[in-house]
Amino acid sequence: MFETNPIDLKDLLDDVEQGKIQLPDFQRGWVWDDERIKGLLVSISRQFPVGAIMTLSADGDVQFQKRPIEGVSANGKARLERYLLDGQQRLTSLYQALRFDGPVNTRDDRNRPFKRWYYVDMQRALDPLADPEAAFISVPEDRVERTNFGRDIVLDLSTQDREFQNHMMPTERLMDSTSWGFEYAQYWSQQKNPHPRGNAFQFFMEFQKAILENFTHYKLPVINLDKDTSKEGVCTVFEKVNTGGVVLTVFELLTASLAADGFSLRDDWEARRTRLHSRYAVLRGVYSSNFLQAVALLSTQERRRQTPAGQQLPGIGCRRADILNLTLDEYLKWADQVESGFEAAAKFLHRQFVFSEHNIPYNTQLVPLAALYAELGPELESANAKARLERWYWSGVFGEIYGSVVETQYARDLPQVAEYIRNGTEPALITEANFVPTRLIGLRTRQSAAYKGLYALQMKSGAADWRTGESLTLSDWHNENIDIHHIFPKAWCQRQANPRIPDRFFNSIINKTPIDARTNRIIGGNAPSRYLRRLHSENGQLNQVLESHWITPDLLETDQFAQFFVQRGQAMLDLIGRAMGKPITNGAATFWSALSAANLAQPPEMVQPAAVYTEADDMDEEVEFDDLGEAVYDDEGLAPDDV
Repeated sequence: MFETNPIDLKDLLDDVEQGKIQLPDFQRGWVWDDERIKGLLVSISRQFPVGAIMTLSADGDVQFQKRPIEGVSANGKARLERYLLDGQQRLTSLYQALRFDGPVNTRDDRNRPFKRWYYVDMQRALDPLADPEAAFISVPEDRVERTNFGRDIVLDLSTQDREFQNHMMPTERLMDSTSWGFEYAQYWSQQKNPHPRGNAFQFFMEFQKAILENFTHYKLPVINLDKDTSKEGVCTVFEKVNTGGVVLTVFELLTASLAADGFSLRDDWEARRTRLHSRYAVLRGVYSSNFLQAVALLSTQERRRQTPAGQQLPGIGCRRADILNLTLDEYLKWADQVESGFEAAAKFLHRQFVFSEHNIPYNTQLVPLAALYAELGPELESANAKARLERWYWSGVFGEIYGSVVETQYARDLPQVAEYIRNGTEPALITEANFVPTRLIGLRTRQSAAYKGLYALQMKSGAADWRTGESLTLSDWHNENIDIHHIFPKAWCQRQANPRIPDRFFNSIINKTPIDARTNRIIGGNAPSRYLRRLHSENGQLNQVLESHWITPDLLETDQFAQFFVQRGQAMLDLIGRAMGKPITNGAATFWSALSAANLAQPPEMVQPAAVYTEADDMDEEVEFDDLGEAVYDDEGLAPDDV
């Protein structure tokens, strides 16, 4: 697969200059700073190793859009032989400092861009008592180093005579020094003052042997990947060796690959991203990788369908290898349908009362959802098809399926859910998804997909506006600042001392429901029995509103937290069960057990615990934060209240 050979630095720079070695377009720009460039030159002058570089043969099936190393003319003199995969920063720095006929675009210690010329101080380089690190210097673009805010000149190398006078040799002459050295010796032979070392020519010969020959004879180990290396192999190798940089994405690698066919994937995706993100706030978390996964799912499914009978069927998938194997024709065939699929997925989410990217339970579930819309199209318009798709969606949310290893699930979803929509055969996700009562107690922050899902499901299932009594809509959600808030206020719960209400209960999703901002200000930190009096005066149908939120009004009127917790917890389980299309274990016994363990209530004698609650059942955090990661406080500036 690969071979390793030491190659002369001079030959490598020749290959770079002639265009035999170029960068694949997925490589990012050159970013080395001034100090690292000088350190690299010092290492080579002392024959220290600077690490291997890695190249890929350009003769194989893997082809990328290429670009020359910075400073090299785009019109290469020779045919491309190798792509540079690793060592870009070192090889570019060496080319810029040793071959480029111009100042080097680098950065200072504050990461500000500036241009520098590099020199080696010959006297210091030959001084056994001098610091070798100080032998290599850089000067500004005008070759004049100043101090005292630019008023005082400390080193002027603006002419060749001044270079000779200061014994400063430009690094771009190090690899071909004969003429410069001759002119240097000639300059000193014409001066009235003698050379500091007596004989300028002899001094230069010593410098050549001690320093220059280290550059001309320096070898770098080169690992060359052969032409049989796959795109996935290139991606894997690059990520392994590029630990000091930004991780290469599959999108960048495919962009470089398709650019070899004259197609700009980056421009195409940017246009699609702009359309999707501007039209649908709920899609603003969709990235290029998600889009390519959906395309790969449909493309690999198409390959499977077209495989002749008797041959081994390829798998359906969207892993890195599947994406990297996409051809330009496949991408162009499916890209428009996938874009339409994401738009249809956004409208589906709106019908589920998911209106922004921050409220999506699983952004990852958008990939198979978009692929299903692209695959099924008009088949998803019937009432039965919509109901089945919703059942699959909510089973994924409350089964908490899409948190990890999503590519494997995607590959199951596309064929299985399509079959379910068409013929009613339940996919594995629906049959395997489950939700247990103890999990409901543990849902306390937006970090949980099931928490977000239950927030949306309450609105979708008829939770009415507390002030108007009308069913919530997208317009209400925007205009009234609908969000999920506590029913028994946190401040009131924290004031209860006998018995104390642990925050794992009052912060649970069981004690939260969609409420508009004005109503939440009225609620404040008051006891339910108190704030209900004011709300009743504004809405004579308040009891019906409370019931639409699965709240028994009497329990709220009498501030009975424990009984409320059990009653509403069971109502939430029933709601989840209806969305998943399957019965959920009765949770009353579990909730009573949990409350009893906290000395909040004694479970009724007729209830036999179906599960014993322990605090270990709660895995979510107890502190709540907003979408920016800040702790959220109520409108009176009291303790953290609602999220």
